[in-house]
Amino acid sequence: MSIDTLNRDVWSLDQAYRHIARICRARHEAVTGQKVELDVRKVLLPAVAGRSIWESINLNASRQLWQALRQGSLHAQARLSQHRNPAFPNYDAREWIFHSSHLVWIPPEHWISGLLHNEDGGLPERLEMSDGEYIDIQVPRFMVESIWTLPPPKQVEPSDYTTPYLELIRAAIAEFQITENEQSKKECLVDWFKEQHVEGEPVSDNLAKAMATIMRLPASQRGGGKRSW
Repeated sequence: MSIDTLNRDVWSLDQAYRHIARICRARHEAVTGQKVELDVRKVLLPAVAGRSIWESINLNASRQLWQALRQGSLHAQARLSQHRNPAFPNYDAREWIFHSSHLVWIPPEHWISGLLHNEDGGLPERLEMSDGEYIDIQVPRFMVESIWTLPPPKQVEPSDYTTPYLELIRAAIAEFQITENEQSKKECLVDWFKEQHVEGEPVSDNLAKAMATIMRLPASQRGGGKRSW
């Protein structure tokens, strides 16, 4: 992927967590084959897992996010303050003031030693250390999406199942010798289908048109294919 094409959008921790939770749910469903109604909660503080499937998935998602931040595989940036408020704690004010106007990278060791604070019961967006505080924490969206990806689609085993209408389409392909390079005119196919019977019943006009359409290439339907007549 070219660096010029990277998605430059950033996500808050809450947005990153929601994405990871969706991926964890998709992976669980792919492995178990069971649909999960996931109640994505914003709280990422340690909790007891196992009471329900979605609670376990939520906890797993939060652990993966924190582990990536602490290991440095996922980068985060925020506004940093190392200035204590002289009025704190005697007044209703924050302990840290004069946060920088520019964003700085949060080193992994600060995720290990820092303390995350909840804001209004939501996801912690404030990381406090002994000598400073980060606010407005952001993570690159492209990094989150490249680390947590959807599982590959489940392989569908081939089946020998068929229907009289599928067999009729196969018969038409053989009758008109249709190939990728040789496409019959739709009107001819429709007339042929209408002359056929399935379980004693004639093929209706609408069904004949539908079968004539799906057996031809899209390019032929736009008039770009060769005809075999």
